[in-house]
Amino acid sequence: MQTMKSSHIALICIVIFSLFTLHECGKMEDGETKRSMLSIHIPPCIKTFCTIPYIRDCWCCLRLLDPKKKRLCWKDKDYPNAKELCYAGCSN
Repeated sequence: MQTMKSSHIALICIVIFSLFTLHECGKMEDGETKRSMLSIHIPPCIKTFCTIPYIRDCWCCLRLLDPKKKRLCWKDKDYPNAKELCYAGCSN
């Protein structure tokens, strides 16, 4: 009786796993995507630089989709609740 090498066992496991994933993929409807795996949360605000010494002292709207819009920022020094103001102003 011959013994199987560990590489043969690993190869068999990979083939079985691949067949299982192909089976699951075949059960999906055309164009269906698992949204739970693709959802990424992008916050409306980021803490960034407002002054030249490059200290992160501002909360600014993150305008990824519309770069033409005016940049809205709130300085921590001027507004103690800058983060809350940013989230309220940029979420609209």
